[in-house]
Amino acid sequence: MKNIFKLILMFLVSFSVINAKAQTSPFLNIMDFGAKGDGKTDDTPALLKAMEAATKTEGTVYFPHGNYCIHPVEVPSHITLLGYSAWSYANKDKKDDDFIGKTILTALSGEARALLDLGSNRGTRIFGLTLDGKNLGEGMHGIYCRHLGCEQNNCIEDCRIQNFSGSGIRLERSWVFSVRRNLLMFNGEHGIDLTGGYDGWVIDNQLTANKGYGLFARGKAKEGMSEEQINDLKFFGTASVMVTANRIEWNKKGGIYLNGSNSMQITGCAIDHNFGPGLKISNGTAHTVSGNLFRSSGVDAKGDECSQIWLENVKGASVTGNSIWGWYNRKEYKFSYPYPFYGIIAKNLKGCVISQNAMYHSSSKEGVSDRGGNESSIIKDNAYVKPEIEETEGGFRVIK
Repeated sequence: MKNIFKLILMFLVSFSVINAKAQTSPFLNIMDFGAKGDGKTDDTPALLKAMEAATKTEGTVYFPHGNYCIHPVEVPSHITLLGYSAWSYANKDKKDDDFIGKTILTALSGEARALLDLGSNRGTRIFGLTLDGKNLGEGMHGIYCRHLGCEQNNCIEDCRIQNFSGSGIRLERSWVFSVRRNLLMFNGEHGIDLTGGYDGWVIDNQLTANKGYGLFARGKAKEGMSEEQINDLKFFGTASVMVTANRIEWNKKGGIYLNGSNSMQITGCAIDHNFGPGLKISNGTAHTVSGNLFRSSGVDAKGDECSQIWLENVKGASVTGNSIWGWYNRKEYKFSYPYPFYGIIAKNLKGCVISQNAMYHSSSKEGVSDRGGNESSIIKDNAYVKPEIEETEGGFRVIK
């Protein structure tokens, strides 16, 4: 009897511990709020209820594997939207039906600023989800943030964000953010639009095949903005963002474009086969560009857009220790003429350093194209080897 009593007591204690853990779980399962995740049902009401509950409890809305169809929503402060989508890149061998991920938020409509609108909220985390905009609306972003006079510290990590008519992520005057390990592709504007955003981290992302730039900062008012909007934004470039170890490729306008920006650090990125400049910086101050790989920039571009790096009207920039390669015999895209034309374009620079860049076959016309107007700047010791190219019936080829 004593042994039976002990077994019963142990069972009751174990059950109490398990039950206590269940009651204190940090996760609010969206299924418990009525979501179906079947790719057909409108799960917006369930998401709104779950997020409201998250603001009052532990703060994490968990999405089991499924396809959750939702209309655009506003996401509150200090909650986490969490999934384990486990997406891959593409399905080229036709053997991976789940390549876009297993935890998907699919847009049902597009007449909004963003599918997930963080607005002026703070301390919000979006982790491990696939967001699919279905190209709905005009200019609807995947995720949108904008500060209200404080350091927001919003985090977007491990997400696949695709097919939005706007940008994958739009950080409009957003302060202190992290964007890490995401795949942003096939968006109608840019992969990440940092216009007005600053003090952040963009690390370990892949920005690919967007119709604008991979990474973008406008630097001036967008056409059609009201005077009230312009005055409210105040600052139109971007600043003090660490852009590190990203792969930025096959974007239609170019890899990175920063206008009216300052204090950007671009290091350790692979900027490859974009259809415009690999990196263009204009009207900026105090940028560091080092340890990056630039390949095959300026695809199908004409004029100065057919360049790997383009600096114009810039002060205090350092462009050092980069590897720049044209890869002229590349096979996966038809080369109709020998681009890129220019390795580095330098115009109207002041207090800048362009030095110690490895430029083997970087460009077919010039290694560093000095356009003049440069003052108190060092442009020297760049190891340029010009490719020898001959035309062929189908295009051209590199002799050596």
